[in-house]
Amino acid sequence: MRNDAGSPQGPVTCGSWIRRPENLNLLVLGRSRRGDSCPSLLEIFSFDPKTTSLSTSPLATYVLEAEEGDPVAIAVHPSGDDFVCAFSNGSCKLFELYGRETNMKLLAKELAPLQGIGFQKCITFSVDGSKFAAGGLDGHLRIMEWPSMRIILDEPRAHKSVRDMDFSLDSEFLASTSTDGPARVWKIEDGVPLTTLSRSSDEKIELCRFSKDGTKPFLFCSVQKGDTSVTAVYDISTWNKIGHKRLIRKSASVMSISHDGKYLSLGSKDGDICVVEVKKMQIYHYSKRLHLGTNIASLEFCPGERVVLTTSVEWGALVTKLNVPKDWKEWQIYLVLLGLFLASAVAFYIFFENSDSFWNFPLGKDQPARPRFKPVLGDPQSYDDQNIWGPVDIFSVLPFETVVTRHHKSLPLSLAASGSIPSAADTSSADKEEEKSETYSHDMTKAMGAVLTYRHELGMNYNFIRPDLIVGSCLQTPEDVDKLRRIGVKTIFCLQQDPDLEYFGVDIGAIREYAKTCNDIQHLRAQIRDFDAFDLRMRLPAVVSKLYKAITSNGGVTYIHCTAGLGRAPAVASKRMCFPKLDAIKSATADILTGLSKKPVTLSWEDSNCSTVEISGLDIGWGQRIPLDFDDIEGSWFLKRELPEGLYEYKYIVDGEWTCNKDELVTSPNKDGHVNNFIQVLDDTSSARASLRKRLTGDDPDLTTDERLRIKEFLEASPDEDQ
Repeated sequence: MRNDAGSPQGPVTCGSWIRRPENLNLLVLGRSRRGDSCPSLLEIFSFDPKTTSLSTSPLATYVLEAEEGDPVAIAVHPSGDDFVCAFSNGSCKLFELYGRETNMKLLAKELAPLQGIGFQKCITFSVDGSKFAAGGLDGHLRIMEWPSMRIILDEPRAHKSVRDMDFSLDSEFLASTSTDGPARVWKIEDGVPLTTLSRSSDEKIELCRFSKDGTKPFLFCSVQKGDTSVTAVYDISTWNKIGHKRLIRKSASVMSISHDGKYLSLGSKDGDICVVEVKKMQIYHYSKRLHLGTNIASLEFCPGERVVLTTSVEWGALVTKLNVPKDWKEWQIYLVLLGLFLASAVAFYIFFENSDSFWNFPLGKDQPARPRFKPVLGDPQSYDDQNIWGPVDIFSVLPFETVVTRHHKSLPLSLAASGSIPSAADTSSADKEEEKSETYSHDMTKAMGAVLTYRHELGMNYNFIRPDLIVGSCLQTPEDVDKLRRIGVKTIFCLQQDPDLEYFGVDIGAIREYAKTCNDIQHLRAQIRDFDAFDLRMRLPAVVSKLYKAITSNGGVTYIHCTAGLGRAPAVASKRMCFPKLDAIKSATADILTGLSKKPVTLSWEDSNCSTVEISGLDIGWGQRIPLDFDDIEGSWFLKRELPEGLYEYKYIVDGEWTCNKDELVTSPNKDGHVNNFIQVLDDTSSARASLRKRLTGDDPDLTTDERLRIKEFLEASPDEDQ
């Protein structure tokens, strides 16, 4: 379930599961106000575990008054009969559920001790439902008995501002964290602080969850150290940190633990979630960009199901089925126990039938002894002649353990499966490569406007666009040259710039030198700046000309590649969807057929109080900046530049802050709500040349036979490039 941008309802601000007494899982969502026509709401949905989906319409809806504010946090009582909701106006209310699924209603009740207590960032019940805690934006921490509401702890200065908190399984302790880094543990029965968790000066403890399996008394905390986020584990018998592990690459925004304590989950500030098994602290499930580019506000395991709920203001509420091993059902456990009982009974019967009773006299000296064991299956007369179970493993019947078997048993499972055990250095290197791929994929998604992923550590990948044309990712080693030779490649056409190669540590020199030693393949370079539509437009005619000549000369199969094979290479091949802009290909085609005309433009920023003004975008791309010159007479900043015909987006950077000039043209907001300035550079709109350019850059830029011939002539006549 997503909160679409065009939805008449407000965005989802919080949510939680409700486990009803009839073993029915419901979901409560809080929505904020959107204008006067869309009030704040609380909605109850049913959940279908078979399809992992919510009901299309709510079972019950409660409309909030304007003075109550928006719902900001929800805490469901373990009984499933009621829940507490905190509102932005600084109060909390109790909501009781009445009726069955077909006729459900919400009844609101005031909680006098929780009226006017200020904005509450987190509220929660203890596991047994006997305690309730609320942590405020102002750092005020309250712990109360439930439902009597008797105050156990009322600490106005518990923290600078409460970030997160959680009850221990036995309701003896409460852990709480602060926005400025420290974490404290409270002894609930005594209503006093017990200890402050140890941390270094550059560490911030942000999130906390107690173990819930009843066997491991641990406290899990998300710790931020610079740009690195790790999950630390504290022993609650001593409150000492016993270890940590990096589970999620981005900063964590929310933490949750399953009701049986088997799994721990983290949600990141850019929309990822990971689920780890607590016993081994190994990742079992990872969803990347589940809430693309936005902060996950809430994360909670569904009671009795391996499903999680996540919410964010941008994407609403999502339910995700986890890719974790299935749990044993109750009937499966009983079936196994029955099987073990029957197997024991059979074994006892065989032993009884084939053993002498203890009261029997010993056999005589010359009396033939009967066989120790009778065959259970087969003919007793042929027992000595055949083995009905097939060949016998000699190692299974040896009365001692040989060196070979002992060594075999001591081998780690990973060695038997893979043949080698990766060293710590190899693992660290692999992590770095994966992190580089993550960063590159994130930048590519942001620049191209589509969710794209490139895994450099997995090696070269490609697709045949035509029998004689391949588009793919970059070569990484000289051995990749031989891989391409084996499939008939005669030309390797590299579009990468040196910084692209250096980022992933690719030795382009070694690759090119090795290709030179081969007589049947040629390696060529034609560099285009990554994620830059304007550079693609300006370079495309010369690059395609070079490619055309190489194909004509070498024949065979041609391999075109950039870094990931998702942007520049498809654009040059023009045989599948490509990025950053299809407009760049259209404009480059128009430049060939109409000529490249430039026009002078002037951009200005009127503010004499700032110290620096720069512009990014235009024809230089978003990764570079041009400084503006200050005119003392005008008291303004100016940039004069010649630009080819086309539409250019740009933005000002004033004293380091990105902003738009309201006095110049502004684009409509994109899906992230961002806007840019833009300028349209045009030639004489009444000329035949302008008419041709308009057609070629329009929605249906079909080329005539004559135009195709002119483009071919241009490619043949274009001067050669080096490399």
